[in-house]
Amino acid sequence: MMPAAAKAAAISSVDVPSLVFHLALGIPAVETDNPEAAERITNAIAFKRRLIDAAGGALTAEKVRTLLGHKTIQAVYKAVKDRRLLMVEDNGTKLFPVFQFDGNAILPGVAKVLSAAPETTGWAVLQFLVSGDEGLDGVSPIALLKGSDAEVERLVRFARTLED
Repeated sequence: MMPAAAKAAAISSVDVPSLVFHLALGIPAVETDNPEAAERITNAIAFKRRLIDAAGGALTAEKVRTLLGHKTIQAVYKAVKDRRLLMVEDNGTKLFPVFQFDGNAILPGVAKVLSAAPETTGWAVLQFLVSGDEGLDGVSPIALLKGSDAEVERLVRFARTLED
């Protein structure tokens, strides 16, 4: 995920060299003399980007504030702290996966899943929701999250195992 400031600068570029320059600034740098460490970091960045893409993209805190009609960004972060909203942090950028929103509201099942795994990181929860679990018989956790109360409860039972 390219940082929002770099993306905005790239979009506002007036010529190709400027566009290329701003795009390059948005690519995370891997600084190490150890090629194995550089590869691990590069793979981690790519993995996080694949998770965000599979989640339908991500929104910034400001966009979530606007979407939900909150007066302050602090209200968005309070929802994260209260485990009602999923947030992941990538290189200092706070991201909110798109799948968890239904119009201008948070899907009710999000809080239930997050509450079922209170010590689990946002990235681990996102990986579970995107990748699934063998016990779900190939059913997408995100589809269950948007389903009936019984489907959400089934997902919550599996989310509890994330802490094990």
